[in-house]
Amino acid sequence: MSQSQSQARRDFPEIVVFTGDLVGSSKLTSDDLTRAMAALEDAYQDASGIWRGGGWPAVFSAFRGDSWQCLGPAPAFALRGALLLRARLSTLGRPFDTRISIGIGSGWLSRPDTVDVASGPAFELSGHGLDGLGQNRRLAIAWETPPREAALVRAIFALADEISRNWTPGQAKVFARLLVEIPRPSQEKLAATLGITQQSIATHLAGGGDWALQEALRALEGER
Repeated sequence: MSQSQSQARRDFPEIVVFTGDLVGSSKLTSDDLTRAMAALEDAYQDASGIWRGGGWPAVFSAFRGDSWQCLGPAPAFALRGALLLRARLSTLGRPFDTRISIGIGSGWLSRPDTVDVASGPAFELSGHGLDGLGQNRRLAIAWETPPREAALVRAIFALADEISRNWTPGQAKVFARLLVEIPRPSQEKLAATLGITQQSIATHLAGGGDWALQEALRALEGER
């Protein structure tokens, strides 16, 4: 490693790495792939604008046409981040979905503006986790040093996966907006932001499993 590279390198004792690929990408057109990656990056930029702080590097990278990787702000927000990415992608319609594997641990970036040259346990866990996902699962999480409640967190992720994969585009649009706002906005505010009725908001939230997902997020993030 050159002196300039060494000076640019940033080491993190703990970093959250999201690695994903599009489901059924072989059936998508090049235009579909472009739209999908743009949706994922837009979702990530929305979230990073709200969650940025404490030197966290907000970086999103697409590669191989159907794969992507980005960094999250804190382990507590891992589920929210995964749901947000899926929600924004799901607004494009039923053919669009992504597998997501999250690795939590130490890691380093050779350059602060890209994950293309990065390494460490968090990146390895995230990549290996994606490779290990079977046919049924779409969300996975792993830790360099697993917490005591790791099994419960995995169970929460599994249930959230099952709920969110059934979102309609209308439901996904509501959740995509809801998940980037902390504290949680009222249904009236959400309706005004999205330009739809409060009744529609209530219907979409009920159909999309909002009450259960709220419980899951509170369990991981703490009461707000």
